[in-house]
Order: sequence, then structure tokens, then C-alpha cells
Amino acid sequence: AEQLGNASQESVLVSVLGHAAEDTFGLAIIVVLAIMAVISVMVMLMKSIYLRRVEKDNRAFLEAYYELGTGDPAMLDQTDDEYDSEMKDAPISQAIFGNGDHFDSSPIYHVYHKGIHEVRTRVEQNVSLNTDTTLSSHATDAIRASMDAFLIREMQKINAQMVLLTIAISGGPFIGLLGTVVGVMITFAGIAQAGDVNINAIAPGMAAALLATVAGLAVAIPALFGYNYLGSKIKNVSADMHVFVDEFITRISEHYGR
Repeated sequence: AEQLGNASQESVLVSVLGHAAEDTFGLAIIVVLAIMAVISVMVMLMKSIYLRRVEKDNRAFLEAYYELGTGDPAMLDQTDDEYDSEMKDAPISQAIFGNGDHFDSSPIYHVYHKGIHEVRTRVEQNVSLNTDTTLSSHATDAIRASMDAFLIREMQKINAQMVLLTIAISGGPFIGLLGTVVGVMITFAGIAQAGDVNINAIAPGMAAALLATVAGLAVAIPALFGYNYLGSKIKNVSADMHVFVDEFITRISEHYGR
């Protein structure tokens, strides 16, 4: 009896898959949802690897930065070389391998590097004009504005491809529902044409139509959990960057200010 039950279940599954394959529109929906699922998994995987490197390099940089104490805050800065510039334009390589060995995956270090560059530019201008090398409050405000603008660009890089997850979350169920509705319409149209209502004939077609909704939910649910998980990590990185900018400006004002 158990073997007959298993055989019956297998025959029903084969019948359902057969109806799904015969429905060209439903098959197209399933293929689209499968592509969306693959893209979502790739985004979640690559973002997880990248954010893990970001958190690691952020911790390493902040530890080194706080160890400076009251020393020159520019001591940790390192000039970008040609290799660094090329790797910054390769997000996939950066996510997997990083850029190098000097906090290159740390967005906090990138903001710090921008701030030090702005400080050095203004100090060099003062030296060339034979004026006081200290920075005025207006110069400090300008440095903060430059760092804030650069911070926003860094956050845009970190949030890149996250929109693909939102598309999977919001679009997956609706695409699946569309496939289900069209599949049900096709099933009922076939019944009307045949003029015979038979539950054994209807059930596989209805199940095949509902398969599209299941596929849509299968795409959206993992993407939803992944998006929330990655979003919480990105929010933490953003908060750390904003806190660092405030602390850095205070240190610059103390070390270079009047």
C-alpha cells in the first residue's frame, strides 16, 4: 500500500510538471523567477563576503587610529598607488580578495584618507602663502562638508546591487501570481472547450498554475531575510562612519586648529 501511495504521488508530480511544461506562459514565468533567484543568491553571497571584509578592516583601522592617541591623526594615511586605483573599480575582486593590505576594504579609512587629503591641501596652501599653517573654523567646516559628501558616495557603493533584492522581494510574488492567474484561466478555458468537468483532469492543471505562486514566494522569502540581514550590517557601517567623521573633525580641530 505504501509503495502504491508513493507511486501515486510520483505520478501526480509528473502530471503537474507536465502541465507546467506544456503551459508556455507558465514556463516562461518559472524561468524568469529562477533567474531572479540565482541573481538574489549571488547578490546575498557577494554582499556577505564584502561586508565581512568591511567590518574586519573597519575594526583594524579604528584600533590603529585610536592607538595614535593625541598624536598626528595623519600618521595612518597612505597614498593610493596605481594598483589601489584599479582594484577600487573592480567591486567583485574587492569583495572576494580586498584591495591590498592597508585597510583597503574599510570605507572608514577611505573617508579618513579624503579628510587627510583635504587637510594637507589647505595646510600646503597656507604654507605657500606664508601664512599661519593652522586651520580656521571655516576650513574645518569645509573639510567636514567634503568628508560628508565622500561618505555618501561610499554608502552608495556599499548599497550597490541591494535594489536587486528589493525587486525580488516585491516583484517575485506578483510575477508568480500572474503565472497562477493565467494558468487558472487556461485550465478553465480548456474545461469550457471540452465541456466536461472532471476533478482528475482539473487538479494537475490547477496545481501547475499554483506552482508559479510557490516559485514566486520561494524567490521573495530568502531575499527578504537576506535583505534585512545585510541592511542591518550596512546600517551599522553607516553609523560607524558618521561617528568617525565627528571624532575626526574634533581631532583635526585640536591638532591643526587655531
